[in-house]
Amino acid sequence: MAEGYCVKCKARKEIANGVEETMKNGRKAIKGKCPTCGTVMFKILGGKAAPAQPAQSETPADPTPANPPAAG
Repeated sequence: MAEGYCVKCKARKEIANGVEETMKNGRKAIKGKCPTCGTVMFKILGGKAAPAQPAQSETPADPTPANPPAAG
């Protein structure tokens, strides 16, 4: 699991019973308990959570060419 800092023990420890969560701003974090004292530990992970996007097709929706040839 992840390692975090316990403010009560004042030491870096492995987070026990860690659960990955997504915060309101979209970032991922791990929340769990200190194995020694039982205090809640929270560690913010790097990067934002990927938003769920619908699958996009490879073919364009409009079959007309972007630049039609000039009449002349």
